Amino acid sequence: MFNPIAKLKHWKVKRTFLKNCSFLGQRINIGNSARIFLNDTSSPKDIEIGEYVTIYGTIQSQSGGKIKMGAYSRLGMNSCLRSVESIEVGAYTAIADNVVISDNGNHPIDPMFRRKMKEDALDGPMRLWKNADHAPVVIGENVWVCEGARINRGVKIGDNSIIGAGAIVTKDVPPNCIVAGIPAKIIKYITRE
Repeated sequence: MFNPIAKLKHWKVKRTFLKNCSFLGQRINIGNSARIFLNDTSSPKDIEIGEYVTIYGTIQSQSGGKIKMGAYSRLGMNSCLRSVESIEVGAYTAIADNVVISDNGNHPIDPMFRRKMKEDALDGPMRLWKNADHAPVVIGENVWVCEGARINRGVKIGDNSIIGAGAIVTKDVPPNCIVAGIPAKIIKYITRE
């Protein structure tokens, strides 16, 4: 049954999303749950979305962090891309639900800085991700990131690899393999038959 209120809400979500990113293609599928946040000097040019991309999750750019999603890629529900430096998702890559991909540690390691941070306002400059360790994340083409996985800062994932459900990826993953566990380790190489 047609629900005009739901249709209007979805139209508003899609319009808000599209005005806050650079869209590089013919079609984009934005789900009702999709969200986009730009903070501390980030702008729509920092987020590039390729054609035929599907987004149900959240994209967050802070302090000019770059996010690029290649053509035909997907970001599942409750999944989040958080960038203060750069995250690149290759074409045809599928990111399942409840996945976190972050190029930063969110909080600094230094205990004195963390203590001072707590005294700052909730939206204060000490709470920005740029104060934490950060490094680019690169996810190759045709990668499958299964539900509940986490990919940490500085990680590169090779083409055609699979990240198992619930895995925490802390180191680079070569192409054509399956990794799983905490921390993620190679459990199998993928060969074409």
